[in-house]
Amino acid sequence: MSRFLRLFTLLLGLAIVAWLLARADLAAVFAVIGNIGWGFVAILLARAVTVAVDCAAWQVLLPAGERPHFVSMLPLRWIGESINTTLPAGQVGGDVIRARLLQQRVAAPARGYASVAVDFCLSLFAQILFTLLGFALLAGSGDGGGAWWAVAASAAAVPIFAIASWELLVRRRLLVATESWAARLGWRRLASGLQQLRAALALLAESRTTLALSLSLHVTSFLMHAGEVWLTLWLMGAATGFGASVLLESLGLAARSAAFMIPSGWGAQEASLVALAASAGLPVETALALGLVKRAREFAVGLPGLVAWALAERRRPEIVGGD
Repeated sequence: MSRFLRLFTLLLGLAIVAWLLARADLAAVFAVIGNIGWGFVAILLARAVTVAVDCAAWQVLLPAGERPHFVSMLPLRWIGESINTTLPAGQVGGDVIRARLLQQRVAAPARGYASVAVDFCLSLFAQILFTLLGFALLAGSGDGGGAWWAVAASAAAVPIFAIASWELLVRRRLLVATESWAARLGWRRLASGLQQLRAALALLAESRTTLALSLSLHVTSFLMHAGEVWLTLWLMGAATGFGASVLLESLGLAARSAAFMIPSGWGAQEASLVALAASAGLPVETALALGLVKRAREFAVGLPGLVAWALAERRRPEIVGGD
């Protein structure tokens, strides 16, 4: 995406946030936020635990005898999330960076990109399941009767994405076919790149048990995201059920992912929370306050993560192994 388009979409997203704030009762919004106080530290700790679970889901994909220590990979996962949530680099730039940083820490550098590719697909699959749960909750809430089409679409995407991911990343027949097709057309660079990717994927742990464990950890992570929303609302004095928190987080994340062209999903996340406020039994001002607190948490976690990235780029760690 060009720099101009990135800037334009960012300004568009910020304009949406400004419009939402202009329509809301700002005194009520900031009064609700003020209820959190030092509870914001608990929100940061909840996110830290979620990042650790995401890191574990990534780590298990590497061969047990050669994977870096968990404490070595955790900062990389933190850096990746920090880049994705705070920099206008799209929502996958952090994954590229953590893959490159991992290459400096494993005996076979190709495992860096391969592990992130599999981890990204499993995380996306887990998010599809999480979104399906959110649409089901919306349809069953009585306020989202028209959401059944989204439930059906999400349900249809589950087997399609699962089969495509299995064929692409595990059996790799799609890669072989694409590689042969590229070679016949004379696209040597593409064919070579696909061959290298196929070889790198073969270096990963690919048992069904390992993949299932990683996927289950990613699902757990998304449920913990919902737990963070529940905690935030409770601290605001607007306690609601866990189901409502799942509804808000799952569909808020879906809206943010759908608006991938807008850096960090500015505007899309806030607008979706406001739109879902009634279904979750919340005032609009509380939903908007939730969106602002989520942004504050992103910067509180992300800005130190960017500092950690700068430090990581300045050092060349030795290759380490162990669980």
